[in-house]
Amino acid sequence: MPVSKLVGARVKRREDPRLIRGLGQYVDDVNLPGTHYVAILRSPYAHAKIKSVDTESARQHPGVVAVVTGAEIKDQVGTVPVSGGNKSLRVPKHYVLAVDKVCYVGEGVAAVVAEDRYTARDALDLIRVEYEPLPVVTDPEKALAPGSPVIHSEWPDNVAFRVEQKQGDLTKAFKAADKIIKQRLVHQRMAPIAIEPRGVVAHYVAADKQLTVWSSTQIPHMLKTNLAQMLKLPESEVRVIAPEVGGGFGSKLNVYAEEGLLAYLALNLNRPVKWSEGRSENFQATIHGRGQVGEVEAAVKKDGTILGLRYKVVADIGAYHQLNTPAIPPFTGLMLSGCYKIPAIGMELTAVFTNKMSTDAYRGAGRPEATYVIERMVDRIAQDLKLDPVKVRRK
Repeated sequence: MPVSKLVGARVKRREDPRLIRGLGQYVDDVNLPGTHYVAILRSPYAHAKIKSVDTESARQHPGVVAVVTGAEIKDQVGTVPVSGGNKSLRVPKHYVLAVDKVCYVGEGVAAVVAEDRYTARDALDLIRVEYEPLPVVTDPEKALAPGSPVIHSEWPDNVAFRVEQKQGDLTKAFKAADKIIKQRLVHQRMAPIAIEPRGVVAHYVAADKQLTVWSSTQIPHMLKTNLAQMLKLPESEVRVIAPEVGGGFGSKLNVYAEEGLLAYLALNLNRPVKWSEGRSENFQATIHGRGQVGEVEAAVKKDGTILGLRYKVVADIGAYHQLNTPAIPPFTGLMLSGCYKIPAIGMELTAVFTNKMSTDAYRGAGRPEATYVIERMVDRIAQDLKLDPVKVRRK
């Protein structure tokens, strides 16, 4: 059909018939001959040194093909990638399995490969890990306080990065104001919880030098590029297939440790491997959204005119950066004015490491936080000045 006939026309969704009839194929529907199953042992501690990992009993369990730990493979597969950033960005090494210590509940410590998923899961119970618990910090404001436990010892504090965004003359705006209205705002963390948790199947055909990875991902092309880099393979030898994706909402706009791990296992075992995330794992090991605490000030005239807006915010990014983590909190500053004409506006952002899973893109990627800030403040301005909130918005 010519493009001119498509613009403004009602076009039927081509994928609907197969999905309505239950004929869609998701990652867990990919069943290759000889597929082996992967289960991941996850940390019950938010912060702890790994003193030892004893995998001998698990290796000897009937049906187990392999067991790997972070220390064994840290030099064979690259760290979880991070994109974007700024001059102040601190990027700790995030291995596909923890090496010396764990920094959040759910961080992978060891992986079992077995002939079926039940054997793989049972073998996890045979792995003995000796942990030395460390002090934990989960509140982003407390993570900035003097004396707070420092999560990554290569830096003196928990600051992940800082960003300052300004437009217009804020000093002038606040001097000219009839009133300064302040508000503390909390954006709770959220877990995306797609109907389909994440899943990965990886298969390597040595004769063809071809690694194929099926992943419940929203970014197959970026995943292909990053997997090639993590495994030191030419990109031409890596193929990524995204089948039907049962929900993502931004949480699958990522390159996860499990994707690198499964690709590594397929390469080294020379057989297909599959991992399907359980719902508990999904809460622990898939990114979270939001997680900001801020103080906002509005400089206003008596008639409700907003002269300036200042937002000082602390963003909880978790223990590590994921692919887009450094980009998400600054988006809040770019969207802070919403649909309103505000001559002067600024945001001071401090991103902080905490002993939790990473935050990243989720349903608007920084924009919902900005919308909450400006709309809440317009209501507060109307309330404090005893004005109609609709009239303040029109102004």
